[in-house]
Amino acid sequence: MTDDRDVLDVLKAELDFIDAGGYGRSVRTPWKPTSIFEDSLTCLNFGDPNHTHPCSECLLIEFVPPEHRHNRAPCHYIPLNAKGETVASLEGGNRDDLEDAVKQWLRANISQIEEARSRLSAAQGAGWQKLLPASRGRPRVLVVDDDERMLVALQSLMEDAGYDTHTAWSGQEALRLLRQGHYDFVLLDDYLPGISTEEVLRQLQQMSSRTAFMIMQTATLPDYLAVRYARLGARYFVPKRDPQEVARRADTYFTRRRVTSGT
Repeated sequence: MTDDRDVLDVLKAELDFIDAGGYGRSVRTPWKPTSIFEDSLTCLNFGDPNHTHPCSECLLIEFVPPEHRHNRAPCHYIPLNAKGETVASLEGGNRDDLEDAVKQWLRANISQIEEARSRLSAAQGAGWQKLLPASRGRPRVLVVDDDERMLVALQSLMEDAGYDTHTAWSGQEALRLLRQGHYDFVLLDDYLPGISTEEVLRQLQQMSSRTAFMIMQTATLPDYLAVRYARLGARYFVPKRDPQEVARRADTYFTRRRVTSGT
């Protein structure tokens, strides 16, 4: 199974669920505290005692740092604020504080996604696709990663290889740059806080962009996520461990493109 819901709808439904007191004590099991996300109507396994669907199928997995995606409840390790607090770290404390932190995280992400989609809609209404300049001279490459070491290394390596290389620290910054001008290739981290990797791909698909993407895998990418990214236009995947290998694989893409195009 693939979770084909819109992430914005899921986040809004979760916020409505909390605001309506959905995590109050269960009438059937009043002795058992409810669990944030797991006991929500938005959970793929809500009401399923057999936990049929693995958490990896849920859209919220995109917000979970890679090192926690194999935990029993990955959603409990989503960073909720700048301090890095999570459901897991706040459990056992004041319940109201926990729910407030979750609600603030939901509102922040809903606002970011709505703003990004609104800008996309406005740009499309203005016919921006027709105004984008054709790529001239050196191929333009955008590197998107919240890891400063990777950004600096890849920008240097790609520039040395002859590419006009730009960087973005977040999905939101990447979308801004991609709306402003044409890029031939994007190196995209598989985990981005805030505007997620999947949301970047989803919006670029709506832009009808011909930009090629290479997903930089922090860890082994599960089949379900590779399929989800492929449906959104990603065709190339590379381990993120070695910046030189990432740059080499990107250069190989352009070499093959030149051969097939006869240029």
